[in-house]
Amino acid sequence: MSGTVYQAAAGALLQQMRLDMLSNNLANINSSGFKADVPTFRITQETASPSSANTPTGITPYAPPMTSYIDFSPGPLAKTGNALDVAIVGKGFFEVQAPDGLRYTRKGNFTVNDQGQLSTSEGWPVMGQGGAIAVEGSQVQISEKGDLIIDGDTVNSLKVVNFANSNQLKKVGDTFFVPTNGAQAQDLDDSELQVAQGFLEKSNVDPIRAMTELIETSRIFETYQRAMRSADDANAKTVSDVGKV
Repeated sequence: MSGTVYQAAAGALLQQMRLDMLSNNLANINSSGFKADVPTFRITQETASPSSANTPTGITPYAPPMTSYIDFSPGPLAKTGNALDVAIVGKGFFEVQAPDGLRYTRKGNFTVNDQGQLSTSEGWPVMGQGGAIAVEGSQVQISEKGDLIIDGDTVNSLKVVNFANSNQLKKVGDTFFVPTNGAQAQDLDDSELQVAQGFLEKSNVDPIRAMTELIETSRIFETYQRAMRSADDANAKTVSDVGKV
């Protein structure tokens, strides 16, 4: 493979990865609590040289490493009127007990599972300050501080936590996160904690910007494809001409 084709293929591969990320953002534009993935290209003094091809994040010696980060900016709140829908106002995450460990999410469309516990739509118990939250009663109220008041009695409080560095969170699925590098969840102070009953936090994906970036990426990808075809045709012509000589 010629150097030109190799370089074009490397660029096309990176744009394909970016395209997949942007497409997933758009696919989750209506997913409550979804946080967008932002692809970035890092050009440094080391990556600008072909000799940096063996760096862990480098795909080829001809393209800068592509990384991504999660945009944790809050999404807009949508009123639903459902007593079990809860949105976090400001920073923080709900803590839930998944089958393989604790998970953290901003998705607050809760329900009641088979065990009579407040749970996610997957049936995973939502954690309170006193463990799983039993919902036994007909009227459920949730205060701004996350206290659950069922039929007039306070039974538990939502466990809303935060992390000192949100960059240490990794996505598991589209709306759940797990800490990495030993990051520890920290309870929010009362002055920082605020939730809204009957509301859901919508995705923070900007649809217009996402569509614009998707179109831009598609066109760049097509440009690399044309470059590969042109280089391949040139190589074929060269081989043909050499054969004639």
